[in-house]
Amino acid sequence: MARNTSQTDDDLFDPEAEFESLLATTAPAERPFIEPGSAIRGVVTHVGDRYIELDVGDGREGLLDQAELGPQGELPKVGDVINGHAVGVRNRVVEVGLGNTRGPLDLGALYSAHETGQPIEGRVAEVNKGGYVVEIGSHRAFCPLGMIDTRRVEDPETLIGSKLTFQVIEMRDGRDPVVSRRAVLVAEREARAAETRLLLVPGGRFRGEVVNVRDFGVFVDIGGVEGLVHRSELGYGRREPSEVVQVGQLVEVEVISIGPDPKGRGERISLSMKSLEDDPFDTAWSELPIGVILEGKVTRVQPFGAFVEIANGIEGLLHVSAFGKRIGSPFDMCKAGQDIVVRVLAVDPTLRRISLAWVERSALEELIDAEVPTPQNSLGARALGMARTQGDEAEAVAATERAQIGDVVEVQVDRHAHFGVFVSWPGGEGLVPARELGVPQGTDLRRRFPEGCKIEAEVIDIDAAGRVRLSSEAAAKSRERTHVDAWRADQRKPIDADKLSDFGKLLKEKLGS
Repeated sequence: MARNTSQTDDDLFDPEAEFESLLATTAPAERPFIEPGSAIRGVVTHVGDRYIELDVGDGREGLLDQAELGPQGELPKVGDVINGHAVGVRNRVVEVGLGNTRGPLDLGALYSAHETGQPIEGRVAEVNKGGYVVEIGSHRAFCPLGMIDTRRVEDPETLIGSKLTFQVIEMRDGRDPVVSRRAVLVAEREARAAETRLLLVPGGRFRGEVVNVRDFGVFVDIGGVEGLVHRSELGYGRREPSEVVQVGQLVEVEVISIGPDPKGRGERISLSMKSLEDDPFDTAWSELPIGVILEGKVTRVQPFGAFVEIANGIEGLLHVSAFGKRIGSPFDMCKAGQDIVVRVLAVDPTLRRISLAWVERSALEELIDAEVPTPQNSLGARALGMARTQGDEAEAVAATERAQIGDVVEVQVDRHAHFGVFVSWPGGEGLVPARELGVPQGTDLRRRFPEGCKIEAEVIDIDAAGRVRLSSEAAAKSRERTHVDAWRADQRKPIDADKLSDFGKLLKEKLGS
């Protein structure tokens, strides 16, 4: 065959093609990528005191800890083939684990969860001094005590056997992974809190979980955000917070206010359970007839009287003048927490006030009318019966008859209070408020009006319970009006002409009178 003389040898030689062909025949094949969890097949090259050296192929070495063989495992011989998985790679040396204790797929999932932060499920297997042993697949992980929850777990043993969600926070080359459930709960809480804050306004209503009960109130989680229900907002009535709710209980609450925490700890969210309840006083005026005798509990004692809870959330006032006799102080008759018997004198729905009177237990049989059934109502008041007609209602009417508004009486000062003086007179007793005494504000009432002194006072008010309020200032004005009226009346009397002087008689003729 004739050679084509038009083509030279340089035209037939392609240096780039020749280089690629040479590189393909001489360069070693790319080593397969080994990552934790990858399957490993190695040949034993040396058996040391602790580690077994392996040839894992591609010119790479592997190390197998003899602890992987277990307490009963036999040591392999040089040349034996071992199947396992990669636990880690350090300095181009592959750390090998055996499949009978750590599965390659589980280990890969652990590494993936650690890198991505994806939660992973595990079972609490046991508890030791430092924390929990958690089984994740065929692996055993460790969760410190403080990382099992966002709050202290009083009895760690109660979690054994529980399947919970954890976050892998540390991987030690595949050995003893460290996990945290707290991290998962915090992340979930922050997500819920972001949604809750979009709806968090005063007046908003939430269903929350009681997370802490203290003497001063209850903390409620309303969705990633905690608020405080003060003890006064737990409901109507005076009860300890621990008597109302328990930790873990679901409750309905309403947001009262949102503001900065006085201690500088972010914000304070005030909640109320009371605002979502019906006010029991709305039915008290119709279900507590005048004269009904009840058993109640003294909630607090003041110089002017005692407050008595006669039903859950309903208090009445036992005034100092309603103990049935003259007493030195209400503190001498009762104390907070004491059970006593009282009688309803009046119920004022406008002022939301209930007036009570003291009843001696020894006098119950004489006071209760057996023919009148004990009132039954929805208030939960413990009614003992109805008073006879000569009860406090009649006494209140009698007191009203003895003292009428506008009467000016001479009264005796019996005792003092910061708001006035208590007085008495043959027709009854009452109170002269400080502002009605006609003295400057701040006057020492004990020195200005010592006990036993007598003053004039005018009756200015008598309430439904027969309590009388008087005013010495009004009495003074009444005296002035009396003197003025007397002078005017005297001026209107006809003039005796015989007693007039000559000038007076002339003036009278000129005036025509």
